[in-house]
Amino acid sequence: MMPLIRYMIANYTRSYRYFAPVAFMLISVVFIYAYRPNPIMDSYAVTAALLFIGSAWLGMNFLNHDQGRQAVLLIVQSGSAGRYYIGQYLAIILIAMMFSLFAVGYPIAANMFDKPITMSELVIGYSAHAVLTMLGASLSMYFQSGWMENQGRAAGLLLLVMIVSLAGQSVGNQLPEAASLVRYLLPPVWLVMDMMVNAPVRGQAVQILAILYAWLYSLVLLAVYVWCALRRDAAVPAQKGG
Repeated sequence: MMPLIRYMIANYTRSYRYFAPVAFMLISVVFIYAYRPNPIMDSYAVTAALLFIGSAWLGMNFLNHDQGRQAVLLIVQSGSAGRYYIGQYLAIILIAMMFSLFAVGYPIAANMFDKPITMSELVIGYSAHAVLTMLGASLSMYFQSGWMENQGRAAGLLLLVMIVSLAGQSVGNQLPEAASLVRYLLPPVWLVMDMMVNAPVRGQAVQILAILYAWLYSLVLLAVYVWCALRRDAAVPAQKGG
């Protein structure tokens, strides 16, 4: 699996298609810390949300690059289509995780916070960044050109999903009380952000549960994507044979 992932990343970085999403993530983080001092968890909530957007953009960009005849060859070399799809996802995650490390480590190294960071804040902060990059990557898989030919429409729909994911708390508040739990069906970006902004009153157990929920949500999205992609691949030869 690792040789496949290394090849995918090397091939993608040679294309220079990565520049726009990577620049967005780097510049956004630096811009957030343009002034000091900054509250720790509130700042991390903002940069985690920005990395969610950046990783979704990066994922869509990465997947659209890795299409056509080369994809067929890589599926053959990897041994199965399932391994290939999971390899794509892991390649996106590995790239995005580097920016999670940057977003968490930069303000510490540059002394941008209003107080020394504790170990629990560091762990929760990095976990939140990591899980939201996973979530962004998982969502992006459904909007690649292999699934939606009109990429202008795909980008618009992905943007809409990201906005709703960020505004889940507000969406839930607008619904009748009986339907307020519907917000938990939305991508839980809002849940992780709420947990971070209100960290002092939420408690460590709630923080861990929010991160675990977002992690499981990402894995479910990945599992559904792989299942649908494999069924779709199996249907193509059947249609040609018919």
